[in-house]
Amino acid sequence: MWCSLPLSQPGRQLCLYCQQALPVLPYALCHFNLLWLPAVARGLADAKFDQLLCLAHYQQPYQHWIPLWKYHTDLAAGQLLQQQLCLLLAAYKDGGHPMPGALTFVPLHWRKQRQRGFNQSQLLAEALGKQLQLPVLALFGKTASHSQRGLNRQQRRKNLRQSFSLTTLAQPLPAHIALVDDVITTGATANALARLLRRAGVKTISVWTLTVTAAPGYSL
Repeated sequence: MWCSLPLSQPGRQLCLYCQQALPVLPYALCHFNLLWLPAVARGLADAKFDQLLCLAHYQQPYQHWIPLWKYHTDLAAGQLLQQQLCLLLAAYKDGGHPMPGALTFVPLHWRKQRQRGFNQSQLLAEALGKQLQLPVLALFGKTASHSQRGLNRQQRRKNLRQSFSLTTLAQPLPAHIALVDDVITTGATANALARLLRRAGVKTISVWTLTVTAAPGYSL
């Protein structure tokens, strides 16, 4: 998927050399919470969640692979991205960091999901749930709204007003939930869903995504 050379490990989308060349974030410096990195925190100053964990900034090669999966249904790119996020969270778990009681994911409106054929955030959450042996809860519904793509921070907030709802729950939610998405840009979507989780009694909210945009004001 990157160098186009043959693989030595069946089922993997990257060779060892490409795997080692991937951009990374300084997880050790921030104890696996990117909200403690000034470069990230400046762009998410009003975060309503407690922890953020991503593979990298929104840059190459992720900048190529993510749209390839989302907008062109490249399943190999999707498998690659799921594998990378699972590797990161496996390292997070092995480091003894606190794990959530369940995972949930950012919903798509049913029309968009039918058009695309899948919800990339749900597929990421399901891959992580299998890897980490955690339940995946479909907690949110989404009403019709315009796409967030290309909008600035203020436009995203306006677009998301009353766009999400929490589904009826038969039992209390875990005290710690991880919200899974593909890219976090301004944090508007994550904040809207975090508010709903807080109202339902969730105490700790982690956000796990593939990438975070590199600078405040950047929009995907």
